Amino acid sequence: MKRPLCCVCAAFVAIVFLYLEWNPAPQTIYDHPEGSRIALRGEVCQKEWQGSTLVLYLKNISGSAQAGKVMCYVEPDDLAAEPRLGSTAAVEGEVSYLKQARNPGGFDARSHYQIFGIDFRLYKARVCAVGSGYSGYHETLYRIRRYFENVFDRVLSAKDASVMKAMILGAKSGLDAESRQLFQRSGIAHIFAISGLHITLLGMGLYRLLRKVCLPQVFCAVTAIFLMTAYGNMVGMGSSAYRAVFMFSMQLVAKLLRRTYDMLTALALAAVLILAEQPLYLYHAGFLLSFGAVLGIGCFGDIMKPSGAGIFMVHFPVMLYGYYGFPVYSFLLNLIIIPAMTVVMVSGLLCLGLGSLPVAAGAGMAKLAGGACHIMISLFEWLCGISLKLPYAEWIVGRPADWRICAYVMVLLFLYAAHRYAAYFSKGKACERRGIRIGLPPQIKWMALLAAVVLISDSSPDGASMTFLDVGQGDCIWVEGAAGEHFLIDGGSTSERSVGQYTIVPYLKYMGVSRLDAVFLTHLDSDHISGVLEMLDDGMGVGGGISIGRICIPCATVEDEAYGNLTALCKAGNIPLYQMKAGDRVTAHGLCFEVLHPQAGYEASSRNAGSLVMKLEIAGRTGGGETEYVTALLTGDVEADGELEAAKILAGRADFTGIDIYKASHHGSRTANTAELIAAAAPRLGIISCGEDNSYGHPHAETIERFRQAGSDIMITKDTGAIIIQIKNGNYTVTSYKRSRS
Repeated sequence: MKRPLCCVCAAFVAIVFLYLEWNPAPQTIYDHPEGSRIALRGEVCQKEWQGSTLVLYLKNISGSAQAGKVMCYVEPDDLAAEPRLGSTAAVEGEVSYLKQARNPGGFDARSHYQIFGIDFRLYKARVCAVGSGYSGYHETLYRIRRYFENVFDRVLSAKDASVMKAMILGAKSGLDAESRQLFQRSGIAHIFAISGLHITLLGMGLYRLLRKVCLPQVFCAVTAIFLMTAYGNMVGMGSSAYRAVFMFSMQLVAKLLRRTYDMLTALALAAVLILAEQPLYLYHAGFLLSFGAVLGIGCFGDIMKPSGAGIFMVHFPVMLYGYYGFPVYSFLLNLIIIPAMTVVMVSGLLCLGLGSLPVAAGAGMAKLAGGACHIMISLFEWLCGISLKLPYAEWIVGRPADWRICAYVMVLLFLYAAHRYAAYFSKGKACERRGIRIGLPPQIKWMALLAAVVLISDSSPDGASMTFLDVGQGDCIWVEGAAGEHFLIDGGSTSERSVGQYTIVPYLKYMGVSRLDAVFLTHLDSDHISGVLEMLDDGMGVGGGISIGRICIPCATVEDEAYGNLTALCKAGNIPLYQMKAGDRVTAHGLCFEVLHPQAGYEASSRNAGSLVMKLEIAGRTGGGETEYVTALLTGDVEADGELEAAKILAGRADFTGIDIYKASHHGSRTANTAELIAAAAPRLGIISCGEDNSYGHPHAETIERFRQAGSDIMITKDTGAIIIQIKNGNYTVTSYKRSRS
């Protein structure tokens, strides 16, 4: 068996994966309430400046809370002296627990930081005492990094400095937000990861330089390995840096021992060492993409041509699972940018070296090197901007089902096995004598890969669905028709920061939505439109790759500043803006939105009073062929007179038998959701969207009591997370995202 060690390591990785799937990591429960002030003591294992705030990472915690690691945010005013790495520090601050995602597609801070062993954070922290002992090695590396960061700040513009610090020093916390977003959407964010490119350029360059001056090979190799390990420690030694340093070290060790270096065996050993310390890295996108790139080259580089196709084969399912889409032109971008990264790194290193010289001439030459950095960064941004303006720049697929990913992996394994066996039989005497090479034709390989890509990227809906997103103190409802039409009703929050960027757009991408057929804004209060405005005006294009067909608002909209902003954004994005009145309908395949309020000519006394009230009917067919409907009443923040008008319309219909789902108006306020409307609607389920610990006290007890008297079940987003309603064949099932994850 070839590569026996590699096979053993691969088996270890598979066992770790199966173990984690069957035995998920437990979540630790702490006694201290959120926001309480506690004191603890721990060893300073990492530190970084985020703007003017010093972030200390403490491990081996003791005191009022036992934990693995804690992040402490210390303001300069509360810091007498910066604790040194390896020292023991006593810190007190306000507890902030890491939040779980409350919506599909949302960032799960608890799971993310659990990978790095971080249990919670302390805000408004104060360093009370610091021990005298510390690690001279790690503190020296930290000071070198800070010195180099200051050189970049001195020589380059603030934006260019933030990019170069991320590329060369691994300091991503200060990265310009616009640049980060641009490179991420274009599929070249890997340039910020300290990886094989850095280690190869620096390490192999150093090794060859030492060899050219005729130093002993052992000295050259040991020196290069030590300095690259120190460089990895200086930049944080993330999983990609660890992999690159380890594989570089294995390559030099193989040279010393005069053994053949095997890339896949070195890769497998690096993975085992990382997972032996922290198995949860198997769920970290950076780990999977870093190791996947080398795996794609090593396993599939000679199977599929061009060689970059091998990286795509491994990266594609990871990108869909972690980011819900794939930047279509990233392959072409990387053909230009990866070779150009050598120029950027050399320019950056010259900038650091010359900027460190005490003479004025060094500063001037450093500026020239900095100019080269600026040109290359500007070129990268220009190329990324061009790629995102091309048609179909982002292929939004959504997160694939687990069985689809398994089927895709089986196709890759088939292609790899077929290639290996073909190579084995081609080496037989009969084949070699006749010059015969056995293998699958390229057309078959590409057809198999295309079939796998189609299978994993299929996102056809299975019936209709509604999701009431948990956006804190706000409203956002997503509706999908059985034929794949997509609608959004409101999208805003006053308690969640950048709710469009961090909640709404990630959810839509998670569901595979690349186009919203219509967005209904019940009224223009910030807690209903802030996220939609982000989607229209956040520098990402319309919703980060999500287009909007039209926006519908009530005819009674007050033409104030919010209205002016919305109309300007719609005009800039060439998005039609419609004003709707009672009796208007928007229909799609099996869907019908009917406006019940406001009436034509209605003069609203406030934004709330003029809110759209809509009845939604979602059709399905029962076994007997009879059409059945699931109905929903969507009320915005309508006030009492609008509720009474809607109640009259519902009560006046002879065939009306009640509402299945009632979205409570005004977040469950006591002044809304009148007894008349609830009685007329007779809802089976009342859903209230409001924020945790909101200052209004929503939902009010009076509203809850009205629903109970009507015999309605009640669900509240602050308690359940997103509320997901699946509709099929005229029936519906309700699940909460928080409960499904517990």
